[in-house]
Amino acid sequence: MDQQVGVVKTKIISKNDLHPWLEHISKTNQLIAPIEIDGIWKYSINDDASSVKLDFPSPVKGSLREHFTPETETLFEYKLSGQSVELNPVDAIEHNRVIFGARACDGTALEYVDTVYSNIKPIDNLYFGRRNLTTIIGVFCNNPSWSCFCTEVNNALTNPVNIDLMLTDMGEKYLAEIYTEKGGQIADFKGFKDASQEDIDSAKSIKSAVVSKLPEHQDHAAKSLSYKWDHDEWRKLAQKCLGCGICTFMCPTCHCFDMQECSRGNKGNRFRCWDTCQFEKFTLMGQGHNPRPSKKERTRQRVFHKFKYSQERYQMLGCVGCGRCIASCPVNIDIKKTVQKLEAETDNE
Repeated sequence: MDQQVGVVKTKIISKNDLHPWLEHISKTNQLIAPIEIDGIWKYSINDDASSVKLDFPSPVKGSLREHFTPETETLFEYKLSGQSVELNPVDAIEHNRVIFGARACDGTALEYVDTVYSNIKPIDNLYFGRRNLTTIIGVFCNNPSWSCFCTEVNNALTNPVNIDLMLTDMGEKYLAEIYTEKGGQIADFKGFKDASQEDIDSAKSIKSAVVSKLPEHQDHAAKSLSYKWDHDEWRKLAQKCLGCGICTFMCPTCHCFDMQECSRGNKGNRFRCWDTCQFEKFTLMGQGHNPRPSKKERTRQRVFHKFKYSQERYQMLGCVGCGRCIASCPVNIDIKKTVQKLEAETDNE
């Protein structure tokens, strides 16, 4: 992962040159880009760069999560022979990858997940192997979704993190802001030209217009210290919540997983798979005790983790304001409105 220290270079590229650029990239990298499948947009491996669409939504419904922590991932295989065990670890990926179309919220989410995995020992080579071999091309959100509230929780929309190169749609061309050495390497293509001051000013105007339509920044980190453990909002959420877990599976910062084994005779493998604090058995202990026995405790855990516990542990919020959980919830639970209710009571005290 390159250290991002601000814009290094500013270029422009015509929209007519975008697909040839992506085709050029795909010759030496695995290309991951937004694809629409049955009405659902997600980041997927794309074998045909010329088919990449540019009119994908903000944000894409599926986050980058599955490309760094897959839904199901084998950790090692084993073979039993008498009293001995032969272990065969799974190697980390060795091919370079380029993700096209990431949003600023996705980059911020990676900053959070990087911090979480950096505090795990031993080092997770599978996760960081993917991170180190991935270059991320971001696209500024000219048309944010109705559920987006990134500006309320951070300033990444105009100051992205973990993005190697950021594109801003300017009509017939894109302004390309290069932040890292990886970004510079990926922009080594004949279609890129030096940006003029007029191009830079025009992009700033576009960004300012978008930010002005989004919520203003709120100091949720400070206010979360006063969230009430026994607030009546938890009971109301529990009555409404289905416990389906879609909010966490769509979330780009959620990272919880379960460990399982699949054995066949004297052979088998150990794998990890996504899990969620919204499932009843997530905290079920061996003796049958469950510290979060109902949806009341589980919905509280989700909000506290995003806005309170993450701040206490990592000095950053666990919510990046992407709005995916809001847009995907089948019963219209809105974490933004939940937090507003918690903080409104705090403000009145």
